[in-house]
Amino acid sequence: MATLNQEQPGAVEVYAIKNLDHIRDETFRALFLTLSPQRQEYVSKFRRVGDYHRSVLGDAMVHRVLREKLGQGRNHIEIIRNTYGKPFLKDYENLHFNISHSGHWIVCAVSHEPVGIDVEKMKAIDMDIAKRFFHKTEFHALLNREPSARLSHFFDLWTLKESYIKAVGKGLHLPLDSFALELKEGKWAPVVGESGETYSFKQYALEEGYKLSVCSTCQHFPERIRFVTAEEL
Repeated sequence: MATLNQEQPGAVEVYAIKNLDHIRDETFRALFLTLSPQRQEYVSKFRRVGDYHRSVLGDAMVHRVLREKLGQGRNHIEIIRNTYGKPFLKDYENLHFNISHSGHWIVCAVSHEPVGIDVEKMKAIDMDIAKRFFHKTEFHALLNREPSARLSHFFDLWTLKESYIKAVGKGLHLPLDSFALELKEGKWAPVVGESGETYSFKQYALEEGYKLSVCSTCQHFPERIRFVTAEEL
């Protein structure tokens, strides 16, 4: 894996790994041993194998990427959480990361500026969810869509809004209806945060049936996702 773009030190990088059935149990056991004792205890509590696999792959991918960026061994990396639960690197305020998983995909974003990422596997939903959680202008825009396009637009909004609140670092402590997203000339307009920072967005085509959105105060997004395998970790 290459280091962050030195000419654009705030550049965002986006990584993805697919949880496939043919990943060997030996690989998962080896990756599990690379986790900190605290994370080993945490992921061991999962009763569903899929949840265990996603957590192990996600943690291993984040640690691999961060080691590459810092040029240090795993023992030099300590991940802690802020008061809202967002993970960040202790002693490295200028290196940010975020992770998300859904279905068989695990994704992460890394930048020298605040960044958030969200992936969702699309499924049938009750549009009352949008009325309950989205800003009223977003809900009305959703209803104005053709019925066949509403589900896709719903998950566009959901992943974009999730990526924003994760980039801000407050998670669901920042209500989804406290800000509105708007399409302008086919692009999602930036959002100005509470402290005046401008947050920009980019979406990626991951796989049919999935939505992936990234948000950052950085405007230098990659054109493509970097796909990795379990064996590379």
